[in-house]
Parts: sequence; structure tokens; C-alpha cells
Amino acid sequence: MKILFVCSGNTCRSPMAEALFKKICEERNMNVECRSAGTATFTGSPASDNSVAVMKEIGIDLTGFRSTSVTALNLSEYDLFVPMTYSHALGLLTMGVEKKKIYLFEEDVSDPYGGDIDIYRKTRGEISVNLEKLADFVKENYDV
Repeated sequence: MKILFVCSGNTCRSPMAEALFKKICEERNMNVECRSAGTATFTGSPASDNSVAVMKEIGIDLTGFRSTSVTALNLSEYDLFVPMTYSHALGLLTMGVEKKKIYLFEEDVSDPYGGDIDIYRKTRGEISVNLEKLADFVKENYDV
């Protein structure tokens, strides 16, 4: 199974979601490939400094991460899309992604871009809670 996490710049929320979900899948022994991309980004940008910092606090290294534009990917390769906001979901629909392949969190994940370290910690927490629910959903609905 392949999952794509999607946000705007692919330097804050979706890279954190990708890395956190990889860790969850490893801990739960789930066979899932994850990647992240942005709807409004240039390919090759590093993760934001504060994203790197808050992930380092929990033992995850984002220093080598580089952003990818959604338009640079073959979207048909992915089984599930996890947008950080409803607006990102609408963008995916306009790109031809089937509605049934989009998993929405209960609430939009706030964009920490430009905020202080505490804002990034809050966003990391929002993502973590949602990813535990996503892991349950994937385990129940896919052969992973």
C-alpha cells in the first residue's frame, strides 16, 4: 500500500506526517510506503528549520528531506491520499484523484509556517493524534 501526505509547501506539515506515519507503521508492523508532496511548492526545498527541530526532539531526522510537487508524481501509484486540509482535498479532486481514495482528518491541520517552535510542536501534536486514527483505519481496511 502507498500513501501520499499532501500540504501546500511540503516543508512543514506533510513531511512531519510522512515521517511520523513511517514510525507508526514500523511500530505496528504495517507494510505501508509513505511519501509527501505539496500543491504549491518547488521540488527540492528542505524541510523548515522548526520542522526539523521539533522532529529531532522525538528522535526523527528530517535534515535530508527535500520537497516534491504533487504535479511531479504519478498519482495513480497511490492507494490513499491524506491532505492536511479540506482545501488540499479539493485540489486533489481537481487533479483527478478519486474521492474514495482521500482520507480526511477530523479537522484541518494548522499551518505552522513562519511560527515559533511552540506552534510547530502544536502542529506535530495535531498530526500525531490524527495519524493514530489513520493507522487504525488502514489496518482495518487494507491488507497491510
